[in-house]
Amino acid sequence: MSSVSTYCTRALALLNHLSAYADTVCRVILFASCVGMAGVIGAQVFFRYVLNASLFWSEELGRVLLVQLTFFGAAVAYRAGAHIGVDTVVCRLSPVGRNMAARCTHLASLFLFVVMAIYGFQFAEFLSVQMTTTLGVSKRVPFMAVPFSGCIMALHCLCFLFGPVSKAPCYGNKDENTCEEGRA
Repeated sequence: MSSVSTYCTRALALLNHLSAYADTVCRVILFASCVGMAGVIGAQVFFRYVLNASLFWSEELGRVLLVQLTFFGAAVAYRAGAHIGVDTVVCRLSPVGRNMAARCTHLASLFLFVVMAIYGFQFAEFLSVQMTTTLGVSKRVPFMAVPFSGCIMALHCLCFLFGPVSKAPCYGNKDENTCEEGRA
């Protein structure tokens, strides 16, 4: 029995390590996309209004970078627990009930992330023969943010499901019997 417990502990540690590494990669992509988007849009404004010459590729590149920001940002926010949620009903549950609600939510999210990854890869393969209008790259390249972020969010979700139970705070309800008070 001890070897099974050790194996599970090591597997969870590896899962957490992979999740942390994926989060770091997502944060680097977010930073690069944000800086790139600000640079491209800033250059477009300068070229259009100061030099009176438009950069024909800037709008499409800005849109591609915005897609990267959206999907990889969602993965970072999911791991950080920063997505908006309505917890009116959950806060009225017992600690065990809140734990079960959190587990059910993560299980439903895992289903969504797996569907997002599977169909995202299929759709990216479908787009592989199409090229972007001004950048001249396969549409598969910018679209891969969807299935990759789905895989990363599924990885984070597995860490939440198999990891230790965390005390999820309930904001807004000050009753100590039903919820924690304030932010952790």
